[in-house]
Amino acid sequence: MALRRWSAVRTGPTGDGILDLIERYYPGRAEVYVTSGMDGDHGKVSHHYGLHHRGSPTAAIDFGVGANARMGRDLAKWIEDEFGDLCVELIHTTPFADDDGFYVKNGRKIASYGAATDAAHADHVHLAMSAAQVAKALARLAGKTGGAAPGPARKRAPRKAATKAATPKKSLPAAAYHTVRAGDTLTAIAGRYKTTVPALVKLNPVITNPDLIQIDQRLRVK
Repeated sequence: MALRRWSAVRTGPTGDGILDLIERYYPGRAEVYVTSGMDGDHGKVSHHYGLHHRGSPTAAIDFGVGANARMGRDLAKWIEDEFGDLCVELIHTTPFADDDGFYVKNGRKIASYGAATDAAHADHVHLAMSAAQVAKALARLAGKTGGAAPGPARKRAPRKAATKAATPKKSLPAAAYHTVRAGDTLTAIAGRYKTTVPALVKLNPVITNPDLIQIDQRLRVK
């Protein structure tokens, strides 16, 4: 089940990995919506725009809560319980008396980010992770669930099956190309053609930033 997102939200490979964690394994994913990725008023130095943590590129995603405080706490608590040790940042403030909020900074759990920052994160859950951390978290949750998402049957499988049936890899010619469409990311394209983002970058020297590809751009995929 693909997460709902505001129309202006853009994500790159690492951000897509974070969303994949939630889409695949979070039981309450039907409630979740994405309000920010590589966009919004985050300043020029921010994990939203891809800093690094221990040598691995990072991304940050904001999940909207609005007036649904319970949904925000449930998501933040699930992240903390399942892979809190694999977060660069986790910020969410709740109004509930039985918790003090959820705060991780530079991979370490802290008591607070300060009154102003804490207050600004009452209406959304901010999660930043590195590419390496995302890979570890995906492997951990796949191991715990046997690769299957918990809760109701996932709705994403039929869509993936239809996509693969339309362009099976075995029918691709020696050199195959993909024309970028709205909503495409390198991660999604790599998955469709059973390859990797680094392989696509190597095949397409025109790509100078894996997080930025253009609609109607013709990319070689094999």
